[in-house]
Amino acid sequence: MEDHGRAIGNARAALSLAEGIGDRPAVCDSSLILAEAYMRNGEREECDNLLAKLSEETTDSASDLNFTGEYQRLLGMQALLQSDASAAAQHFGSSVSIFDMLGDRYRAARSHSELGRAYASTQPSRAIEHLTRAVNAFRDLGAKLDQQRAEAILTNLDRSAPERNEEQSALTQLLTLRLAEAVTSRELLLRELAAILRQETSAKRVVITELDEHSHERVVISHGCTPAESTKIAEQLEELSEDEAQVFAKKNDVAILPLRASNAPTATLYISPRNRAKLPGGLSLDPFIRVAELGMDVCALRSGQQKGVRTPQTAELTGASLMPGFIHSSPAMTKLVEEVHKIRSSDVTVLVTGESGTGKELVARAIHALSSRRTKVFVPFNCTAVPKELSEGYLFGYRRGAFTGAVTDSAGVIRTAAGGTLFLDEIGDLPLDLQPKLLRFLQEGEIQPLGEQRPLKVDVRIIAATNTDLEEMVAQGKFREDLYYRLNVIRLRVPPLRERRSEIPTIVNYYINHYSAKFGRKDIQITPPAVDLLMVSDWPGNVRQLCNEIQRVVARAEDGTVLNPEHLSAELKKTSSPSTPSSPASTLASMPSATLQNVTLAEALEEVERRMIADALRKHGGNISRAARELGLTRRGLYLKLERYQLSATG
Repeated sequence: MEDHGRAIGNARAALSLAEGIGDRPAVCDSSLILAEAYMRNGEREECDNLLAKLSEETTDSASDLNFTGEYQRLLGMQALLQSDASAAAQHFGSSVSIFDMLGDRYRAARSHSELGRAYASTQPSRAIEHLTRAVNAFRDLGAKLDQQRAEAILTNLDRSAPERNEEQSALTQLLTLRLAEAVTSRELLLRELAAILRQETSAKRVVITELDEHSHERVVISHGCTPAESTKIAEQLEELSEDEAQVFAKKNDVAILPLRASNAPTATLYISPRNRAKLPGGLSLDPFIRVAELGMDVCALRSGQQKGVRTPQTAELTGASLMPGFIHSSPAMTKLVEEVHKIRSSDVTVLVTGESGTGKELVARAIHALSSRRTKVFVPFNCTAVPKELSEGYLFGYRRGAFTGAVTDSAGVIRTAAGGTLFLDEIGDLPLDLQPKLLRFLQEGEIQPLGEQRPLKVDVRIIAATNTDLEEMVAQGKFREDLYYRLNVIRLRVPPLRERRSEIPTIVNYYINHYSAKFGRKDIQITPPAVDLLMVSDWPGNVRQLCNEIQRVVARAEDGTVLNPEHLSAELKKTSSPSTPSSPASTLASMPSATLQNVTLAEALEEVERRMIADALRKHGGNISRAARELGLTRRGLYLKLERYQLSATG
């Protein structure tokens, strides 16, 4: 509302609260809002200082991409204030690419609006294109104030102004820099390349494909064509040899350019029409393509991937579509990856279970990235992050005046995720009185916001996660049984780190390289004894705890440091002693050794639980109450476990 002073005050308060509870994402979000408030209020020095601090604290990992997108947008606004429209356009273009990839429609629309503003004085036709996209998106999202601002810029646009190209060498430098900044991931790099070509060449169609795990061409990104059309292009490219591709290109008035990197899988660039395969002023695309290929090499080196080789340490699900650091080589994680693959073509509800810190959200993002909704938004919502009395409004939305303090309409996170995926983390903590409403949504696809008279249809896929025993919560009446069954359609368990110790050396090397780059350290190495200590630790905090341990030791290290056990934390050494076997150990020991081969600890423990339940039922002649009492379960809990293991009450 242009009340800059109040914005600064609220942003400072938010930042203070975020720092007080140690919530890093909230710190970054609040800092970005405060920086923008400073900028709009003319406090340029404060804004510059805050942006400089943010650039040091944010990483180049995919988890920080949303912050990077906002950071690029603010850099674009800075450039506009300095009357550098060309630089502003490149920053806004980077922001658009990031938010399009993340599926964040609102932020993408805001960046489109700013990009249109940057093009307004030099290239009105492009300004119209981006502003129109922004207006349509704001209208769909109900962002009325943003819509009005974009419409005002569109109305005041001088459409008769002559188009003019920026000075060529400066443009080339800006485009190269923009591409170089996109090496956070291979997917972002290729998306940025396609976006730049569409923006700078005015090509009608730009499509980039790459080989999937089955050696079929898959579409990474497309502009100017429908999904069906881009899929058909990929199928056509798959059937062509290199010589046939050139004949096909000439016949169909397209340019087909291979992107060949030294240490990364090849991709294919498709541009239509053929005469658009050049930069403004007739500049060749060749130097620009070389930069993209070098960027592909950088992405491959960062993930440890080698061309044509799929090593266990760097195996991926679909090229670079998963988050960096998604490492799997153990049987347990390989099984999980295979399960994620199996459900990639369906919109089935998924329940992800596992201990805190195992990466349940990472798995949920992988499921979304592989699904048909990957081009839409992924919205995470932690059921414990909102006070119980506000949870209904946050989830289902509300109308203005529905309750005291509801001064505006709110869509709620379910409608925010329309068309995409909603990730409900810690679903076991969802208030009991809200569970029937969530169940109705899962069954009917309808929600009824507070203050709304009629239910609304919303198309959203649900992925839920929990680190609690939902079966026992159902038995205790703390979680609705019907909702449990509706969520538990597909169940994926993320194994804790202690069950996949073979992956620890690879994860350690990944994070040593990552934090060395972040903190500007060189030649940091780790000794085998230190790795051994990490291997035998219990890791109650799982991968998150391991990541924090490596971050701490790298931050304190000097260039050339060789990390040994003395560098590791004292708390870590305390958790490295062998643990005492638990009570089921005798049952486990009595199992034939053949059944313990080639299985994970989790699978072995499941077998123990299955046998203990069967033995108890056999001992008590199928009496559920007595068997449950002996096992320390409730009747309902035992029934749920019988169903889970497909056992009968007769044992």
